[in-house]
Amino acid sequence: MNSTPAHSTAGSDRFEIQCEVLRLSIRPIGPVLLVQYLLNCGVAALFAWQYSPARALVWIALITAVTLMRGFFPQRLPEPFTPETLRAAQRTHTTRTGIWELAHGLAGVLLFAPANVDLQLLLGLILMGMTLSSAFSVSFYTPATQLAITLLLAPIIVTGLWLGAPVMMAVAVIGIGLTAMMWKLVAEHSRQLEENIGLRLNERTLREQALAGLRASEQAQAERLRFFSAANHDLRQPVMAIGLQAEVLRQQLSGGADMQAVQRTVGSLARAQQALEGLTNQLLEIGRIEAAVDPLRPAAVALAPLLHELARQAGEGRVGVRCPPGAIAWTDTVSLRRVLANLVDNAIKFTPRGRVLLAVRARRRAGGLVWRVEVRDSGIGIAADAQARVFDDFEQIGNVERNLQRGHGLGLAIVRRLAAQLGIEVSLRSSPGRGSVFGFELPAVSPGLLATVPTAAPAAADDDTIAATGTLRPGLAVLVVEDNAVVADSISALLRQWSVEPRVYASAAEALALADLRALDAALCDIRLPGALDGIALAERLQRQKPELAIALISADINEATHRLAVERGWHALRKPVQPEELRGVLLRAQLRG
Repeated sequence: MNSTPAHSTAGSDRFEIQCEVLRLSIRPIGPVLLVQYLLNCGVAALFAWQYSPARALVWIALITAVTLMRGFFPQRLPEPFTPETLRAAQRTHTTRTGIWELAHGLAGVLLFAPANVDLQLLLGLILMGMTLSSAFSVSFYTPATQLAITLLLAPIIVTGLWLGAPVMMAVAVIGIGLTAMMWKLVAEHSRQLEENIGLRLNERTLREQALAGLRASEQAQAERLRFFSAANHDLRQPVMAIGLQAEVLRQQLSGGADMQAVQRTVGSLARAQQALEGLTNQLLEIGRIEAAVDPLRPAAVALAPLLHELARQAGEGRVGVRCPPGAIAWTDTVSLRRVLANLVDNAIKFTPRGRVLLAVRARRRAGGLVWRVEVRDSGIGIAADAQARVFDDFEQIGNVERNLQRGHGLGLAIVRRLAAQLGIEVSLRSSPGRGSVFGFELPAVSPGLLATVPTAAPAAADDDTIAATGTLRPGLAVLVVEDNAVVADSISALLRQWSVEPRVYASAAEALALADLRALDAALCDIRLPGALDGIALAERLQRQKPELAIALISADINEATHRLAVERGWHALRKPVQPEELRGVLLRAQLRG
């Protein structure tokens, strides 16, 4: 599966190396070019004096022309390179290099003296010396360099074998061997050069990656700092409100204030506590998402029951559902529920009047059938320039006063993170005063693939009714196993207020050793307990000893696995901070069960 990216990376590296080799091959060499030209003039003068001025002038004219070409009309490279332009530039460079060395190599014809063996040998040695001295400077591109060596030596080799004296023929044969040897040396030299360039490019790439990683780390650090700064600000507000309202309540009680004033203060305390709990839950949820604590478990999900359950939980008939009965999508049920719950909650908060609609419709895409899920509201709407920001952390459009009753600006941030995990893209259509539509698409599956799909639990409504209308029997015995003294005292005080008898212990071992299990009606077990037994192990032992005992697990980090375990065992799972209504409901059901 990883071969394609590896081949792609290797191909990209090879392309960059070839581009760098070509750049090195055409770089200006003015001083070297001047020295070479003066040496060529000396060679031409020598053979003009010893052999033929006319032939020497023709050769030096050719040398002058190619020197002017190379010195004053250099090859221009395209920037940036593409594979096509690189190949064209390589061909042009090879042609220019071939012309340059052919002009020098023609000395093997123009300056060859058939009647003078000494001049033949001298010319052969001069051209071989040119080959040895310029082979690694004329170009770094292997085909161009090998062509240059061939065109420089071929004329003297052919002429020496055809017209030369026997000793010159021997030199020509040596020239053939020299050509083969130089071809091999050039190939090896080019390979080493490309390796060095590759190492340098890799070093540069690693340096750039390190700098990019450092910049990303700095940006992430700045984002985390901004996130925690905003979280600190919003956390302190309800904490401050609780502290102030607690002082007000203390003074009211000590001063004999009327019951109505006390009730208002208690209501303010409750609202501040709810705001603190809501923010804490959202921060914990973001932490769990980013830590990938809950792995995705994609399955076939029936959308209609899920949407109707969310609408029922919203209450007051605020949310309507329009969904085909056979709409089944392939996704993670828990994450989808969290996405929709946050979108519905956001829609209700910013829709003072009117209803929210959960709508599902089929769409045809290139990959097949999909279900488009939309959450539509008729609320305040969002301006176009603010729509990109609504998914940011602690961003609230239309709540500049940071009213805690309207949330903390984390619901859509949670949606953004969950959508990234699910691989879906949440779109937004909105305009001020005309409401908003949040939507995304899920792959559809055949109804035949539907296995076990979570649906709304009909007993939930009965549980709510029990909690709202039932009356606790005085003297109900409840085991409370909680190692935090403040929490244990608070639970005990609330239970006594309901005329319930709490039996409080700080550890599982203490509870098992001292509690009279036969007299208990219910057990509230904190999961994290000191000692060898945690709350789950304690609940299992309690259930074995008294199967009909109603048991509730209590913890601040109730996850999906714990919740499923509680459902399987017939227990309750309560997330801290536990709401009084939840606790009352557990006790009422325990009372009915008894």
